[in-house]
Amino acid sequence: MNTFSRVATAFVLGVALQGGVYFYLDHYYLAPTSDFTVSGTSDDGDTSAFDSIKGEGQRYYSYDKTYMALVTKTSVNIYTAGSDKPIQIDLKGREVSYFEWMPDRDIAIMGLYGGDSDDVVLARVDPQNPDHEADTTISDLPEGSEIDDVAYSTATNVVYMKIKVGDDKYRIYRTDANYDTRRVYMQASDIGRIAVFYDKDLFFYDNARTNDVFMFNGEEGGWRVINPPGAYRLVGVDKDQNIYIAKMNDDEKVVSVSRGKLGVGFKVVETFDTPTDLSEVTVASVEKSMKDNGNSNDSDK
Repeated sequence: MNTFSRVATAFVLGVALQGGVYFYLDHYYLAPTSDFTVSGTSDDGDTSAFDSIKGEGQRYYSYDKTYMALVTKTSVNIYTAGSDKPIQIDLKGREVSYFEWMPDRDIAIMGLYGGDSDDVVLARVDPQNPDHEADTTISDLPEGSEIDDVAYSTATNVVYMKIKVGDDKYRIYRTDANYDTRRVYMQASDIGRIAVFYDKDLFFYDNARTNDVFMFNGEEGGWRVINPPGAYRLVGVDKDQNIYIAKMNDDEKVVSVSRGKLGVGFKVVETFDTPTDLSEVTVASVEKSMKDNGNSNDSDK
């Protein structure tokens, strides 16, 4: 076999292998479940099956409480309900900056940094196959960079990463099931909260310096400010494509929360007699307040 034939054969085999990997990830490993549910990933529901587990670290429970992860900066141990024997996740010398279970399946997303390089890694952790490699690596970052937050669309398999690259400086990267990873340039570096619709590649974030909320279309690439005139920060989105934004006062405290939809507008759904820290305001807390006040079904106008 001549040199050209050997090169051509290697190329074809490489493409076939890569295509097989992408097909597996897109159709099996990261394929969405039939029913999307919004469930707490911390301590919602019955977690008594893990009461016997001892150890230091933050506890994270999978959506159906089949697994519990005990996470420290340097370790991730996953326990199956009713078992005291941990599944130890190999961090490959890196440290953990982010961990969260996905809301509709027993797979976790983990942000890693450090080790022998300045790369950061977004790792997908499957307790049933903990040695499986399904990582996204981001290179060419400033020293000490780390994943600060993640927003993922479970139906489209698109993941947005908020990476801290300095004091109050962040970058956004987007990846999908095919590991097509790229930086998305935003109209801010002091980025606050991030969110994405579960079934559409529409990404939301706020500028913590100017108090504006933006929407970015991941498919078409366009962006726009979506909040009404005034100072607003992003609270989050829900499974019904409602967007929650918080109105801020001059002291950077929340005075009210509005809910709305793209192309429709926003309506105030909660007000605070005492201005509140943004860190205390979440979609879940607003939904609970709305339910308690009997206005959870109010339409947005």
